[in-house]
Amino acid sequence: MDIIELCSSQRNVLVERWVNRFFASYPLDSKGFMRTNRDRFANPVGETTRIAAAVLYDAVIGKEADAETVKQALHDLVWVRAVQDMQPSKAVGALYLLKEILRSAIMPECLKSENSGEKILNEYLAMESRVDTLGLMALDMYSEARERVFRIRVEEVKRSQSAVIRLAKLRREQETAPETENRGVEE
Repeated sequence: MDIIELCSSQRNVLVERWVNRFFASYPLDSKGFMRTNRDRFANPVGETTRIAAAVLYDAVIGKEADAETVKQALHDLVWVRAVQDMQPSKAVGALYLLKEILRSAIMPECLKSENSGEKILNEYLAMESRVDTLGLMALDMYSEARERVFRIRVEEVKRSQSAVIRLAKLRREQETAPETENRGVEE
């Protein structure tokens, strides 16, 4: 059994473990809700995390994966965390938890395998390298997402300020209009 088959055989358990580690980075009151509610409309963050984690897991273990699908899954996962104003280390750091999960679940099996040795170790190290690559991509995506969120907030403030200024001008015009009309009548 090669490492891809081994990881695939434990996929559901390991992905769920990884998703739970993602959820552990959220505030205590929302963790339980994210874990238990699987409705994508009531719990979009939880569902997005589950879907993205499954796609990313398959990419990490070396299964054939469409590059755009992987990139989109990573983007979805990072965007959710960027909008929530998480620190970069917390937002992106959850990706690296997969290394620990794989190490604890897969390495003992690899060592028991009759094919253990340099080949298995190289395949495992390649998986860890793919996690590192995803982490670096996620950091770039996170900074872009935070910049976009910031720009959206600035535009929102500008719009609200311009609305306030327009209302103030309109009110001032309404207050000064009767005075100019009265002056014309008096003269």
